[in-house]
Amino acid sequence: MSTKNKLSLTLRPAMIHECLVVAEEYNKFKDWSQVREEVLGNNLLQARTESTLKTIYGEVSKRLKNLTDAELALMNYSESDAQHLVWLAICREYLFTRQFAVEVLSGYFDKSRFQLYSEDYDAFLNAKAEWHENLDNITQKSRYKSQQIMFKMLVECGLATKNKEILHQNLSPQVKAVIVEKNPDDLAIFPGEYH
Repeated sequence: MSTKNKLSLTLRPAMIHECLVVAEEYNKFKDWSQVREEVLGNNLLQARTESTLKTIYGEVSKRLKNLTDAELALMNYSESDAQHLVWLAICREYLFTRQFAVEVLSGYFDKSRFQLYSEDYDAFLNAKAEWHENLDNITQKSRYKSQQIMFKMLVECGLATKNKEILHQNLSPQVKAVIVEKNPDDLAIFPGEYH
């Protein structure tokens, strides 16, 4: 099973600030190897250790490489654009997160059910685990951690409140246009009127 088809849980939060730093470097150089050199060479992510710096850069760049140049160019445009584009990058990298966004966030929103509960995540994970062996084998600790991170990301990306209420998304015309250009189906990850 290829990693793209394998459902992986993201065990790191949205890291919006780090994404903005890396995107800014990419918009300067348009070359990922140059970006890596700049970020690691100058510790632009202000990590305490080199191994932490490499780990964070690795995760952030892996996500951002899912965005087009046009999408990356809008990262520093406004806070909500950055939040939407980081969420888009995460959903393109992690199929599990994308499916949660479409099936749970947007699915509930369409039915005017705006409150999320921990049980919703558990039920979703259990349903996916029936079809994906790697999810069936994760520990309770990893399940709990992935749930905490999912809800944290929803807040960081402006998709839900701290009380787990789903928020209607208003994509800027620029962000909506670049997403539609690449793949209109990606609009379904944003709860609201876009699908």
